[in-house]
Amino acid sequence: MDQEQIALITKALRNNPRGMTVTQISKEIDLNRNSVAKYLEVLLISGHVEMKSYGPAKVFYISQRVPMSTMLDFSSDYILILDRDLKIIQINNNFANLIKTKKDKIIGQKIQDIPIQIFKTTEMTTKLKDTLDGKGTAQKIELTANKQNYHFNIKLISTTFEDGLPGVTIILENITKLEKIEKVLQETKQLHQTLLQNIPESVIVLDQKHKITSANNAAADLLQTPKEKIQQKKLTDLLAGFEKTQLFKALKQVTKTGKPETITEDYAFANSKKALYETKLIPIKDGVLCIIRKATN
Repeated sequence: MDQEQIALITKALRNNPRGMTVTQISKEIDLNRNSVAKYLEVLLISGHVEMKSYGPAKVFYISQRVPMSTMLDFSSDYILILDRDLKIIQINNNFANLIKTKKDKIIGQKIQDIPIQIFKTTEMTTKLKDTLDGKGTAQKIELTANKQNYHFNIKLISTTFEDGLPGVTIILENITKLEKIEKVLQETKQLHQTLLQNIPESVIVLDQKHKITSANNAAADLLQTPKEKIQQKKLTDLLAGFEKTQLFKALKQVTKTGKPETITEDYAFANSKKALYETKLIPIKDGVLCIIRKATN
């Protein structure tokens, strides 16, 4: 795309605010009519010029609207607009920077020709054609551009242009940082679970109604009940005479006041012999955390 010729056309239109036909522009800048018509089509699509029909004559004006390309560049997303042949007719700066290619070298290319592998696949081509038929889609994708891995939320949006022809708008939302954070959080969660399941103390999480929502291996051993059968049970369901203990009373108090308490009391958990246990009751969001260990005399 010859930027000098486009600049001459836009300059001619600015100097003639009443508008110009293709023939008039052709004579003004000394360029053949076919080339002028081709450049005007690009300027129309990008929103830089407007066209009005007066009978058989088409008159072109400098657009009074904000060009589409300018609006796209305000977005933090990566945006492509395709015509019905899946050729690129708009691209914003973010997307051009992603593939390290100048905009004027991308406009007019087929989507399969850009240097991103996912857009070369048969599956993506099928989805783009479905979008042309009005079936938009959204999903998470992982892609490589310039030897870097990215994670995106991709949206394929069915688009109708002013001339009534269909197209596709592709919007990529960069979620790479979020995915990395989520991965770190997941790894941290797994580490915490590993530590929790292997500490000697019995750890039980209760909800506001004192039903067990989580318990570690030590707690399952203490209650003599498999972990999968503990969920949603109350301690009163698992331990005979639990209602008569100081721990039961303290548990109700902590739930009511939101203040932690520590109870040391003789108790026979499940089939175990009676022993002295220290239990820390710590209020947490939507429940109570119980940490139980044998107390030293």
